[in-house]
Amino acid sequence: MATFDSATLKQPRWIVAIVVGGVIAVLFIRLGIWQLDRLDERRERNAVTQERRASDPQPLEDLLAAKGLDPEELDLLPTSASGTYRPDLEFFSIGRTVGDATGTLVATPLEIADGTLLVVVRGIVPAGTEGPPAQGFDTPTGQVTVEGRLSGGEEPLRIGEPDPENGVLTSLSRVDLAYIDRWIEGTVLPVSLVLVDQRPGNPDAAPLAIPPEELGEGSHLGYAIQWFAFAAIVIVGVGYLVWRAGTKDEEQPVG
Repeated sequence: MATFDSATLKQPRWIVAIVVGGVIAVLFIRLGIWQLDRLDERRERNAVTQERRASDPQPLEDLLAAKGLDPEELDLLPTSASGTYRPDLEFFSIGRTVGDATGTLVATPLEIADGTLLVVVRGIVPAGTEGPPAQGFDTPTGQVTVEGRLSGGEEPLRIGEPDPENGVLTSLSRVDLAYIDRWIEGTVLPVSLVLVDQRPGNPDAAPLAIPPEELGEGSHLGYAIQWFAFAAIVIVGVGYLVWRAGTKDEEQPVG
């Protein structure tokens, strides 16, 4: 019959093994909890996104009057706006992908009634398209009504955007509205509009529209399970090694 010698737990090497194993297990558990927190944040964000997408479209001036200029409050809300395109201020962002298509993102400011500029992300044109303005994808002239979803823009690059050549913005890596406002004459709203429809339509071809982001929960749950499994393996593994080291078979009496 095997018995465990508790004196094993007092041996320095096994004390170290238990302490190190415990620290590693706690670390893995904390990483698992962190992934669950990320999952909760993702679910909350998805719920807000679904709610805003399902809301009734409102004119841009009504949304600005109700919510101010806070990009977080306006992000993803469906809206419509009227004004005149400014193709002279159009700019590109190359190397963008929509589905299986890779090309150049085209954004054209729309001058609305009060003179401010709403950056309209019109979509993707084939790589190598000349411009801006994008050749073969002209905007309609005169008054136009655009419909789409608002966006707070994109996070700027950590290294920052280089200053545009000759001070004229023609291309940038991200739709960074604060950066755009620095280099475009006039006041740029702190939200852009991702175009869904417009009246009248383009006189030539229309850029490929950018679809709404697909909602999902990512891999957070899988990662959490993985970290918890690692913690269990460490706990069981250290426990087994200590048990094996301290277990001895008792001699059976001869009778």
